[in-house]
Amino acid sequence: MTITAQPVSPQRQPQNPELQSSTLMLLAERRPSSAARRHARQALSCRGLLQQTVDDVLVVIAELVTNAEQHAPGGPVELHLVVHKARVLVAVSDRCPTPPATALPDPSNDEQECGRGLFLVRALSASFGHVKTEDGKTVWAWIVEPG
Repeated sequence: MTITAQPVSPQRQPQNPELQSSTLMLLAERRPSSAARRHARQALSCRGLLQQTVDDVLVVIAELVTNAEQHAPGGPVELHLVVHKARVLVAVSDRCPTPPATALPDPSNDEQECGRGLFLVRALSASFGHVKTEDGKTVWAWIVEPG
């Protein structure tokens, strides 16, 4: 697979300077989660967020992008970030119309590789959900700084 990431630079909305958004399209990405986290780290670097908040955002991105890649392989995956003050919206769009399914991890199975991702997303986010789109779905999560 070739790496094809098409970043759209973080943009400030002229009507609201506290609002920043960015988008990254991942096409046939060899390691989409890494590229998405790298993009987010750069987009969030100058926002003055707590390191714990940035870390939580990066975990949520890794889980949502990995799920999109697993359930819509080879198709485009799009990462959207919106930052408003101390809140970050992470949204990942893919071409698979199937809603995400949350499974509780099995505490007796330390080797379990599937089923923990959305559990982590729920634990780290203030709210989490999905919407059907014309060509698939978008899974979103709000991460809010404490305090």
